[in-house]
Amino acid sequence: MESFRSVMNDTHHLPSLTALRAFVTVADTSSFTEAARRLFLTQGAISKQIRLLEQHYGTALLQRQSRLIQLTPSGRTLLPVARDVVERLKEVERKLKTQSDILSLQVYVSFAVRWLMPRLGSFYQQHPLTQLRIDSMVYEPAELDPAINQAYILFGHGQWPDMQAELLLPELLSPVCAPSMLAELPSLDALAGHTLFHTTRDYEEWIGWLATQDIRSLVQYKHQVVDLHHLAWTAAASGLGVAIGDMELLQDELEQGRLVRPFDSVLRTGAGYWLVYPHSYAEHPGLQALLSWLREQAALKRLQQ
Repeated sequence: MESFRSVMNDTHHLPSLTALRAFVTVADTSSFTEAARRLFLTQGAISKQIRLLEQHYGTALLQRQSRLIQLTPSGRTLLPVARDVVERLKEVERKLKTQSDILSLQVYVSFAVRWLMPRLGSFYQQHPLTQLRIDSMVYEPAELDPAINQAYILFGHGQWPDMQAELLLPELLSPVCAPSMLAELPSLDALAGHTLFHTTRDYEEWIGWLATQDIRSLVQYKHQVVDLHHLAWTAAASGLGVAIGDMELLQDELEQGRLVRPFDSVLRTGAGYWLVYPHSYAEHPGLQALLSWLREQAALKRLQQ
């Protein structure tokens, strides 16, 4: 009993891991704002954790002078130990997760809704012992943290620092609309009478596609900005206007006739959807199962083409 009390007393006086991680991140970035962004917390939460850590040790760890943040002598003493603790625990977590068939995967909403979820039954038929823990996202995380997710499906050109990336679907853009609108779009000139749906305020996708048709100005068109591709494509399918669609993600809608292509031209942007994961998870059984299945899906797509 005395030994148990001794252990409890020792652990009771250890600082919070959350506070240590906040301290290390602030020290590494010299910014409460950047630390909050990387840890998906508010600046107030970061300040509270630093305050709790300073109360725990009874000394100031950081000096705040205007926007400049510096370590105090006590902070410089604590930092290498705190960083070592945080990194060791991250490494242990990675090793333990790598031994499991459960894979945490974060995916863009549009990719999840339009491509992954409709095909997921096939994955589980082939890999019944593998469990995917899927979280959706609208924007790419500021930091790809293996302690939060073991794999991601991201949109880009395949370059993420310290991560492996495998291309799943290249981006192929073309206008899409409801079948009922097809007769109203006999030529490009007819586009001027309809609303163009955008997911960015700079109209990047439409500008890129129209440039392939030697159209450099969007002044003659009506515009509507929404924050998700899913909303733009749903609006187009409802006959509210014309959207730019990714031919890979809209394959099912096009085959089933919910959307149609009024024009044949396709813009190959060079970007695409990638499976992205840390090198340390390369041998994860769940990741290997997902990679195998995704490669098979890509091969089937090539055969269909």
